[in-house]
Amino acid sequence: MSAPVAAPARGYRGSQKLLHWLTVGAVVAQFAVGYNLDLDDGGADCDQPGEELSGGDTTDAFEDRLDRLEEACEARAGDYDLLGGGFDLAELHLALGLTVLVLGVLRPLVRKVAGLPPWSDHLSAGQRRLAGVTEKSLMLLLVLVPLSGLLLVGTGDDAWLPLHVGAHIAFFAALAAHLATNLRPAILRRML
Repeated sequence: MSAPVAAPARGYRGSQKLLHWLTVGAVVAQFAVGYNLDLDDGGADCDQPGEELSGGDTTDAFEDRLDRLEEACEARAGDYDLLGGGFDLAELHLALGLTVLVLGVLRPLVRKVAGLPPWSDHLSAGQRRLAGVTEKSLMLLLVLVPLSGLLLVGTGDDAWLPLHVGAHIAFFAALAAHLATNLRPAILRRML
């Protein structure tokens, strides 16, 4: 196998920039959809609507509340039928997760082949170390977060939830470090 070709001295290759910004867009969309999944739930269990309301109540008031909850669940299920394609919010979350997973696997491969530009002169030795660790962490988490989500959904076992939530927390910590190091005009220009 031949050695990676060095990227342009002033920045990343076009393919690397495209993959970076596609990944950013997919991750932002994924978190927006994922957190709206939780917010959309509103505490109501649409799979078992009577369980949360009953509390032993068998009156007409209970039946009325149950009917309203079932109507709300049916209306909510239709709210996210994207362009009549039959996608609901959970399916969109899964599709975006698979997209992030594919991008998370593809990016290190492209990086290995395309190489990296030299470090920016605007980064100190400590910032370069932090940037290197942060980028490797983000690359790993772009695979771990969706894989843990797939395990959670695929097995139906909530025992995977702590791994998924922990991976989210680690992702946000790595992202904060990445932004602290790279969100400066002299550095950001290399990825634009």
